[in-house]
Order: sequence, then C-alpha cells, then structure tokens
Amino acid sequence: MNKLRQICAIAFVLASCGNDRGHTSIETLTIPVGERAQPTPNVPTVVVPTSLETVVKVIVLGGFPEELIDAIERGLVSELGARVERVPDVELPEAAYYPPRRRYRADRLLTFLDEHFAGEPRSTRVIGLTSVDISTTKDPHEDWGVFGLGSLGGRSCVVSSFRLRRRARDAAHLEFRVVTTAIHEIGHTLGLEHCIEPGCIMRDAEGSIVTVDTGTGHFGPECQAELATRRSE
Repeated sequence: MNKLRQICAIAFVLASCGNDRGHTSIETLTIPVGERAQPTPNVPTVVVPTSLETVVKVIVLGGFPEELIDAIERGLVSELGARVERVPDVELPEAAYYPPRRRYRADRLLTFLDEHFAGEPRSTRVIGLTSVDISTTKDPHEDWGVFGLGSLGGRSCVVSSFRLRRRARDAAHLEFRVVTTAIHEIGHTLGLEHCIEPGCIMRDAEGSIVTVDTGTGHFGPECQAELATRRSE
C-alpha cells in the first residue's frame, strides 16, 4: 500500500462518501427496520502494541455534545492506547462554509486543522468534532453529505454527529456510531485503508449504515497487525 496515497474512505455518511483525492470517508444510505442490529459492546478490546505512543488532539469545531467527546476519548485510549489531549474549542472557519447547501465542506475543515496544528510533531494526529452537517465531493456529486473525513497517512480527520443521529435508537446506539467513526477515521490517518475483515472497524460501509451498526467496533487481526507495524516504524 502506498503510505501517503490518499483515498476516499470512511466518513460513515448517511448520504454517501466523498471521493476527494487524499481524503477518506464512508457511505451509508438507509437503515431498513428489519436490519438494525444492536451494537456489540462486549467484544474484548485489544490495545495494539506499539513502540511509539500515538498522541491524538481532540478539538471541537463550533459545538459537540460533551458526553460524546468523553466517549470518543475513552474509545481512542481503549482501542489504540493513545494519549488523548483535549484542546480549546474553536469556531467553525467561515472559509469552510458552503452556502448553497448550508453546510460545511469537510475537506476545507481538514485544511483548517492541518494549519491550526502545523507546529505539532509530525506523529501527532488531530480529530475535529462538530455537530453541523459536513460534505465533500463524490462523482458525479459536487457536494455529498458525510459522517466524517480523514487524510490517509495524514494528520487530520473530522467527524460530524449530524447524520449519525439519524434513526439512532437511543443514546448508547449513537455513542457506538460516533466512537466507531472516530476510531475508523484516526485509523486512516495512521495509514490504514479499508479492509474486508468481518466486523473490523476499518471495513467500508458499502452504502449502508448497517455495516457500522453490525461491526464489532474494534480492529480485526489483520488491521491490528498492520497498525502495529506502521506505528513501530
């Protein structure tokens, strides 16, 4: 795999994923009532061993539920053994706003985050959290709503709770979706592409939120091994 080649991957979107070159996102379309599965929180957590600690900066863009921030931080520590640091909230950058659809362009948010944290060590990762609707480009759509977007092998990713809330059964279900999305996006920044391992957190949604809802919320064995290798280089 090309370490720094950036692809369209997960955003966990209820509308679909962005194919902006250099970014990753996820697709989802509908949640048929009969296919909604409960999250699987009892799967043992596996902390990927590494000789290099991953530092993840968490920053809120405009606003984000505090309880979900706490859950994301716990998930990143549990699943990645990361050192998570909360930094002061900032307002959403006006340059990222897309007036025709009244939402924010995720790719521009990544540019903003990269610039905001330009002085950080290269190994530091950043996750921006927002409650507003975000989007990117997916052929033939100029503006396509997404759950999140990340740079493959880059520094930054962004996650929105806006679409993840749709048809969430309860607070626990929403938390599972948001935490899963956050870990998936950070996985992309650490160089992981989509995989086909059953239940793995890095699987492509393939057009349905069901893929997210029925996943384990954890890295599969192959992705664990690849991640351990990448983080020890």
